[in-house]
Amino acid sequence: MMGASQGQQYGSPPAGGMHGGTPGQGPGGPMQGPPMSPVNEVETRVTGKRVVQYIIDYVITAAVAYLIFWALNRGTGAVHAILVTVAAVLDVVWYFWYWVLRPYTANGQSLGMQLMGIRVISKDGGPASMMQLFIRGVLLIVDTFFWGLVGFITIICSRYRQRVGDHVAKTLVVSASVEPRPVQQQFVGAGQADSR
Repeated sequence: MMGASQGQQYGSPPAGGMHGGTPGQGPGGPMQGPPMSPVNEVETRVTGKRVVQYIIDYVITAAVAYLIFWALNRGTGAVHAILVTVAAVLDVVWYFWYWVLRPYTANGQSLGMQLMGIRVISKDGGPASMMQLFIRGVLLIVDTFFWGLVGFITIICSRYRQRVGDHVAKTLVVSASVEPRPVQQQFVGAGQADSR
């Protein structure tokens, strides 16, 4: 993909790939066709870890949101209405911190991702921006339809194992050993074409 002189960029296996070809190109790669990202497709094969990661993150976020609501679900009448509104606002702030701000400042990792050794990066190979993390965070609403089946089916049917939020935000989830790197010119705008 990048030539032997540039080494094993983005966690690539040695020259020749894992199956005798260049990853992402020709019959040796996980899927046929030219790469849509400088990231090796093999590095996105972390679906099992993602399932466990989401369960961990869901438990953490839901528990804190519940505690906030429980603590402020007090009083009657107008006082109750105000406290419930404050709880709703705090829950939104909590979700924003957990799914956007925390990963943005922690190498693209939520707590669950950190535990499972995976991270979010931009499809162009660079770090995920705050806007990309915000988009994929909002689209968790879509990905979690039918107990998460929408996101799971989208992941296993996608070349780079992207859920709906990843497709729209142009992000990838990869092994934590894959470090985001400066965008290479040939991959500027990666993900704008069909990712299959």
